[in-house]
Amino acid sequence: MKNNVGYLIGTILMSVAFNVQANVIVTPFIGYTAGGKVEDTDANTYDIDAATSYALAIETPFLKGRVGLFYSYQPTELKSLSNSADIHYLQFQSSLAYPIAQGWQTYAGLGLGGSYTDVNWADKKVGFSASAFAGIEYEYSQAIALTAQLRWLGTVVDNDTSGSCTLPSDGSNCIIKYDTDWMNQFQSNVGISFRF
Repeated sequence: MKNNVGYLIGTILMSVAFNVQANVIVTPFIGYTAGGKVEDTDANTYDIDAATSYALAIETPFLKGRVGLFYSYQPTELKSLSNSADIHYLQFQSSLAYPIAQGWQTYAGLGLGGSYTDVNWADKKVGFSASAFAGIEYEYSQAIALTAQLRWLGTVVDNDTSGSCTLPSDGSNCIIKYDTDWMNQFQSNVGISFRF
């Protein structure tokens, strides 16, 4: 009986693998992300430091565009404070492509999913997130394309809890939290798309 289940699972996986052949697009990105801030008990605000970010999109062609998953990671910290603020996004996204010349196309899309803010001043680290993006792509060959995009990322954050910080100017302690329950970030990315 165990062998029959194993054969059934193997057959299903093989049939799925054959159905998705040559229809997967994997795009690693490197980019720059900015936006987001916190405030202390004296209403002073501290920006989340703009920093290099890394992303990966795994998509498949669909009608006149693509659908798939988008993951982004930004290792950063608060400006003027030593608190780390790493931010992760995982979203389902869809986009439409608009050919503009031989080998060139623009695209625009939307994404919905979740975020994980790895910070010490919030109890709830997971929240709903959304994105809107637009970009341009040059098809170098049937298997490789170069792409650049601009993306807005928004996420629900926990501004009901707070955490401690140390001011670098005089070493005194402070209490910080997100200044609102919604955080906006903006991202610029460049990447290489690989078609399989």
